[in-house]
Order: sequence, then C-alpha cells, then structure tokens
Amino acid sequence: MSTSKRKYPKNKSKSKRDVSARQLIVEQRITQLGSKKNESGKAKFPYCTKRLLLAFARFIDNPHAYNGQLHDLNYCQSIVYGLQTRQRETCVKVMVAMCCDLEVETYQIGKPKLEHMDTITHNTIKSNYEKCWGESINDKRYYHAIKLLKMADYLVIDAVYLQDRDLLANLDLKDEDLPRVYSKPAYKTVTQKFINVFGLDNDEDVKKSKLRSIANRMKKGLKTLWVRYEAFSDAYVWKKRQRAIMTRTDTTTQQPCERYPQGREIKASIFGGNYTTEH
Repeated sequence: MSTSKRKYPKNKSKSKRDVSARQLIVEQRITQLGSKKNESGKAKFPYCTKRLLLAFARFIDNPHAYNGQLHDLNYCQSIVYGLQTRQRETCVKVMVAMCCDLEVETYQIGKPKLEHMDTITHNTIKSNYEKCWGESINDKRYYHAIKLLKMADYLVIDAVYLQDRDLLANLDLKDEDLPRVYSKPAYKTVTQKFINVFGLDNDEDVKKSKLRSIANRMKKGLKTLWVRYEAFSDAYVWKKRQRAIMTRTDTTTQQPCERYPQGREIKASIFGGNYTTEH
C-alpha cells in the first residue's frame, strides 16, 4: 500500500499570498489605471495614489490587515458582524473612482484651477466609476459605500453654499435685489486617518511621486485652495412661518369660537411659561 506525504498548510510556500479572483481583478485594474500604457495613453493617477489604492485593495480579502486598522470601516455598521465581501469590494472600487480626482498634497477631491480648486459632483465620481470598472453603479449601492467611508471617518463631505455678492456691502437692497443663495458640489476630502493606515509616508518611491505631482501642478500654475464662504447658518433652510390659529370650529354648532382654552383669555405672565406653542 503506497503512502503519500500529506501536505500540511505549514508546508505551503509563503512567498505568495493567497488572493481571491475578486481581489486579483481589482488589483490588476488599479495597476493598469496607474500605468501610462493604459487605453487612454495617460495614467488616471500617479504612482503614489496607485500604491495607496493597491494597499487598500487588500481589504477585500483581509479586513483585518494592517493590524486591524481597517476595523473602523469593517465594523462601522455592527461591532459583531463585519462587512460582506461585496461591500468591501464596492468600498475599494468607489475609492478608486474618487481618487481619479485626488490631489496628493492635500488629499482633496476636485480639479485644481488657475484661481482655486473646483469641487466635483457625485455624478462625476459615478462617471469615473463606470470608466474605471466598465460597469455602472446604482445610486443605492454608491451612496451606501459613501456612507460607510464617512462612518469610518475615511471621507469627509461638507456642504457648500454660495451667494452672488456680499450682503453686508449694501444693507439697503430691496427684496428682489437680495443676493441669490445656491449650492455647489460639496467639499470632499480623504482623511489623514485613512492615509496613515497604510504607512506609505516613509516610502521613498511614494515621496518622489508626490513631489513630482506637486511640481507638475505648480508648473501649470494650478491652485488647490478651496474658497470658503461664510454662511448665516450651517444650512440654508427656509421655512414659511405659520400664523397662529386663534379660532376653532365648535364641533356641535359648527360655529367659530375662541380656541384657548374654553374661550378664556390668556394673559401674559412676566415670568413666562404660559404661552401656547402657536403664539
């Protein structure tokens, strides 16, 4: 009876880590997008961003990588059950789409212009997603991934509200001449917390790549400064004030009568506290 040597897991070669087909496809696509020999003839992002995304791609197969530093994302919905494999893959793919417009110096997501940095919409990111992965992503799946990244504090999104001109410059404006208030695409920033997980700041090749990207931007005269606008409140929410209803219809006679209470007059108190909510 012939016997064969049993191959124990410890006898397997450790030179190559086991990678699923799902993660392998993502890594190969990130490498292709970061290469100058891709289909467009120009890399979607520099080498330093490619290294960052390849490091994050390990999250698909191993959510406990980097000494558990990605647990804030994996357990952002539940401290017991981590994200499913497809959810982890979607987070990586959405991050790749955002990083197509990532500024490597400030980690802001937008397009540098001659005067300031312009913000981009979620539709632009979804368009990047389709170009990167050759498939579309529905709103529910996309915004859920954005929510997960925000819950883990890996992504910050701040609303932007602008007005046509300074209101305080002329306090005698008529109603029709008041400055128009409108919204712009929100500020989107990848946090330093996310960047620190992968420990790439001390990598010499990553440093050189970042310096080259910054030098190329400055040579073109592009700015990364975001214009800040002071608002009257955190959000421009206008509500029409309702007039107090002081009369009510009697259910028996169907005639109008005084509302508060049983026809009694409410007298103001110097101590307050006796006004109804509709006064």
